[in-house]
Amino acid sequence: MTDERVLVEVFNGTQVPSGCDCTSCPSASGCGPATSQQEMANKLTEDLREAFGSQVEVRYIDVDKEGLDNYPVMSQVLQRGYPYPITVINGEPRYAGGIMVAEVKQSITQILGKQE
Repeated sequence: MTDERVLVEVFNGTQVPSGCDCTSCPSASGCGPATSQQEMANKLTEDLREAFGSQVEVRYIDVDKEGLDNYPVMSQVLQRGYPYPITVINGEPRYAGGIMVAEVKQSITQILGKQE
């Protein structure tokens, strides 16, 4: 078993970079309260802890509170038109538009498998 950890970050918010013309973006029109995404991220955290234990760390980041400028990779992803929530694994944007537990688990399994 490896001592390596996988960092999963779930970004949510309504902020889009200035210069983005994605007026049809679901998050710009308000896709529901942030707490529902927070609850889904909490469920993801529980599922990943059950599957991988301490090998995985999950962070939920509300860019409306923490500032989009603090996460340059998010500006690039949003400028391409991808909607929130956006799941980033080890610094690499992987999934957008929902919190996809099965897909995230599969990605982590592949990452940890490569490290062993």
